[in-house]
Amino acid sequence: MSENVEHAFAQDDTGDVPEVMDGSEASRRGVRERLRALDPVCALALVLALLFALALAPMLAISRYDHSYADDWHYGVDAHAALEAGEGAVGVISAAVEEAIDTYDSWQGTYSAIVLMALQPGVFGEGLYGLGAVGIMVSLVLATGYAAAIVVRDVCGAGRAEWLCVTLAALLLQTQLLPSPVEGIWWYNSAIYYTFYHAFLLVGAGLSVRLLRGRTHRGALSGAGTAARASALVLLAFVIGGGNYVTGLVAVVALAATVVAALARRRRSAWLLVPALIVLAVGFACSMAAPGNAARQASQFPGDNLGVVMTLLRSGFAGFEYAVLWMNGFMVLFLALLVPVFVRIARRSTCSFALPAVPALAVLLLFMASFTPTFFSMGYVGPGRVQNIRYDYFVLAVFLCVGWLVGWLVRRAERAGVLPACAARRHPGLGEVSLAPVGVPAHRLQRERDTGIAYRRAAAVYLGCGLLVLVAAVGALAIDERHRDDLVSLSAASSLVSGEAQEYDEQVRARLAQLETSEEADVYVAYYTVGPKVLFMGDVHDNMDNYINFRFAQWYGKDSVIGYHSTLG
Repeated sequence: MSENVEHAFAQDDTGDVPEVMDGSEASRRGVRERLRALDPVCALALVLALLFALALAPMLAISRYDHSYADDWHYGVDAHAALEAGEGAVGVISAAVEEAIDTYDSWQGTYSAIVLMALQPGVFGEGLYGLGAVGIMVSLVLATGYAAAIVVRDVCGAGRAEWLCVTLAALLLQTQLLPSPVEGIWWYNSAIYYTFYHAFLLVGAGLSVRLLRGRTHRGALSGAGTAARASALVLLAFVIGGGNYVTGLVAVVALAATVVAALARRRRSAWLLVPALIVLAVGFACSMAAPGNAARQASQFPGDNLGVVMTLLRSGFAGFEYAVLWMNGFMVLFLALLVPVFVRIARRSTCSFALPAVPALAVLLLFMASFTPTFFSMGYVGPGRVQNIRYDYFVLAVFLCVGWLVGWLVRRAERAGVLPACAARRHPGLGEVSLAPVGVPAHRLQRERDTGIAYRRAAAVYLGCGLLVLVAAVGALAIDERHRDDLVSLSAASSLVSGEAQEYDEQVRARLAQLETSEEADVYVAYYTVGPKVLFMGDVHDNMDNYINFRFAQWYGKDSVIGYHSTLG
């Protein structure tokens, strides 16, 4: 269907002279006609936008009660000390770079990520810490929207409604079903290291596609536009090369495969990606070769290294395992809602959608590859923060594969005569249903109009039923206390409504006030008694034999900070 609503669908087909009606009756008839003419995909986009806004509201609201913890203090303590000493922005940035250099030799080689970790918002004031979560959410939304726009609008030639449906469905799944919400959004150290770099990866993928194609949906790239995008891609490659190893490995493999495939097809534009590939590969290699990686492996995961063969085997099985586990009811429901959207995208696209098994195999192999860094170093899939970005990737990969499969089925139906060739492709610029294209018989136009009306009605009923099931499923989880935390927004809203988030915030602020006002070098602080699921990462310990208490004490200029149970005195 065309992105724009065709006025022809709102016309009266009886040929009778309209009756004279009063204003109210004419208004009611106008509303009915507009409802009949309403594009079901546009309506779905509006409903998904409303659902996403409702889902995002408690997530943003609870961020004001977010607080720093553990690695936030560890990596940011020197930058915080520089700011407290009055060294200004230059001193803070210098301290962050020094932290990256020291960490490279002592802990891990992720040079760009450590700088971002050291510049956590709490360095500039604990009250600003929640802005980090807001920034992470914004980056995920913008990057997902950008990548989806390039696939849906640039490559497939679809409109805004289809793009919004795909983007919002992906974001609803990614934000609501995160394996570890606190590590994916609210704990800055983890979120900036994983979710933010996932956003970088999406932007880099989008830039690569546009450089390869040499155009956007608005038209061909100019020389300046090409140079700007190629430069931006090189910069992103440098940053991603110094990020987490899962994103880095996926980026290297994907970009290298893209360049090889494009060169094999004799696309000269592939050379535009080569500088970024070189920078990415060198940066990633330098990060992997850091002396700190070996030191960390020896101290934290001795004997956990699986070796190459077992890593590949376990990663392959893990890919299948989590593909099954994450293909849950909500994923299936959103895919069902998107089927009419994928059909329209395919109908409007000039892509062949041939060989759907090829992209499915490619994304599955890439998904499996994402498990290799953690299996190789730690012997298992890794903590929730790593699983978060794998899940984000999985959602997009499934959407791509299902969309491709639907497109393949549409092309087969067109070749078999089950579906007529789409008018938007027969007559570019006239929309899917043409009002009066030259050379098309009138009976064919009438048949296409009738088909279009029937499609709208069927799609409206289908999507309406799907949305009712979705609302019912969310409502069922909301009233069941056992599963209320299964959806991120429900969990956040529950903590806000119950006062749990506010109580947690008050306890944190009371502790910080105690540390700031106490003149004692050794301070005892009461453990927190509440901990919202989406905010609470952990607490200090009852001894100083750990880096958490040590860095926390150092942050506030104390010799020691020891936790105790307030109920025990």
